[in-house]
Amino acid sequence: MKYKVSEKEMTIDGGNIYGKAFSPVGKSGKLNAVILSHGYNSSHEALTDMAYALAECGVFAYCYDFRGGSVNSRSSGSSLDMSVMSEVGDLKRVIDSVRTLENVGDIFLYGESQGGLVSALAADEEIKGLYLLYPAFCIPDDWRDRQIKDSIILMGMHISRKFCEGLPECDIYEHMGKYQGRVKIFHGDADGLVSLSYSERAVKSFRNASLTVFPGEGHGFSPYARKELIETVCRDFEE
Repeated sequence: MKYKVSEKEMTIDGGNIYGKAFSPVGKSGKLNAVILSHGYNSSHEALTDMAYALAECGVFAYCYDFRGGSVNSRSSGSSLDMSVMSEVGDLKRVIDSVRTLENVGDIFLYGESQGGLVSALAADEEIKGLYLLYPAFCIPDDWRDRQIKDSIILMGMHISRKFCEGLPECDIYEHMGKYQGRVKIFHGDADGLVSLSYSERAVKSFRNASLTVFPGEGHGFSPYARKELIETVCRDFEE
């Protein structure tokens, strides 16, 4: 069944985190909820296609901007203060807020690239499942031994040494092994930014995970592959 969709702005943390909520109109009872997290220097706008499609399938979907996570972020904060762990903190604030909504039942996380890494780190035993699109599990390896003296411009965004200082201190693969929910990972075999090998290792580290490989797709899916991805994710929630 396809529902009409209500779209509205929804801020969290006293207005510091900006996002948009997509709700199925006329759906009764508790709703599954999916919280969508964007990648490095992206924004909630890159996730609205997925969020809208999920709402059409009867899901409450919320996509938002990390504080300082993009030059186009509508949340507060500077990119000079942004790190993986600052984004984990943002996501946990979002999760706590969504949990308070009276019409929300089970919560799932969806994350793209750096947002996928953040989602995996933020997931606790109350998160029902994860959907991770080319998750950037490479970041700890890429940045562990790098130093930023003051600040640099990376991929169009100004970041500081706080990014390096804010790397996860845990072994991310050991952390994955503690999560018991269902995990679905999607990755292209032509990804030149995040090697497919990171997702291949992750699918073995999670307790209940699957990996779907998209032939010929890079870091950022083609319109055809993204359409297939959206259909695949939404299929899990169709009535």
